[in-house]
Amino acid sequence: MSKYEKAYLYFDTNFLECRHSGKSLYLSQFTVNPSYYEIEDMIFNMGLTDKVELCIPDVVWLELQEHLIKHFKSEKSSMESKINAFRKSFGNLAEIYCEFKDCVDDSDYKNYVSEIAQDFLDNPRVNSKIIPCPKDENSMKMIIDQAIHSIRPFRVAKAGSKEYSDAGFKDALIFHTILTHTNEQLGILISNDNDFSELFNGEYASNLKMCNNVKEVRNILSQEFNITMADMVETLLHTDDYLIQRILSECEFDKNTHMDSLSIKSCKSNEDNAEVSFKALINGIQYSFDIEYNLNAKELLNASCEIIDETEAN
Repeated sequence: MSKYEKAYLYFDTNFLECRHSGKSLYLSQFTVNPSYYEIEDMIFNMGLTDKVELCIPDVVWLELQEHLIKHFKSEKSSMESKINAFRKSFGNLAEIYCEFKDCVDDSDYKNYVSEIAQDFLDNPRVNSKIIPCPKDENSMKMIIDQAIHSIRPFRVAKAGSKEYSDAGFKDALIFHTILTHTNEQLGILISNDNDFSELFNGEYASNLKMCNNVKEVRNILSQEFNITMADMVETLLHTDDYLIQRILSECEFDKNTHMDSLSIKSCKSNEDNAEVSFKALINGIQYSFDIEYNLNAKELLNASCEIIDETEAN
């Protein structure tokens, strides 16, 4: 039995942000890393929706929006410069122009970002909550003390000939948001930022963990809430209609075939692959199925079946 009643998954900016072509943000919509949705699905498939809460610290939430606004300004300026250069090069050989539909200036885009950010939160597919940073006197005193003494997540940074001991203020706000909201439950930060590493994974508090990918999140939750691979696969087999149809297709059943009374006989793991045997009724006939499924890739690798002999079934 787990010692925690709840787990809180916190997303850092560098994990949520989604870029294309190497470094460019999607400016017309609030797009997040596809791994976010993988985590949502994974929590559902693990049967932990009542125990795991998805959280975005408000500092991260504001930073995501600010990055969009800055990138819009930068890309708009870059595009205007290129258009001017093309006009000079081509002269009257070509008519080159660009028209913005909704966001004529930066203030328009700032309002637009607020709207698409709220649309993201209102999407039924999204189950995250924005967690406010603690602003009480004790939290502020602790943050100031950490900044003065360069205690992680603060660090000394150099700019020219000067050294600054308060670099990392944003990270400190995120950390104290996590610390306060998690309380004595399980807190997991999903981040690619090494500056947090000294504060998580037991070095600061035993109930705080840090990871940077979906597999690591799954491993932590599986361990803390005693979820076996068999539990996860059984949930998938009972809830994922697409997976069932893939299995039936691999076993050469018609596409309109239905599977009933499914029960797991055995399940063993081989790294990320689950080798599962289960039985089910199809058109009143009991079959035994053997499948191999990759939980990370969400891919059916192999599937076979045979009719169960009535004497064996009894």
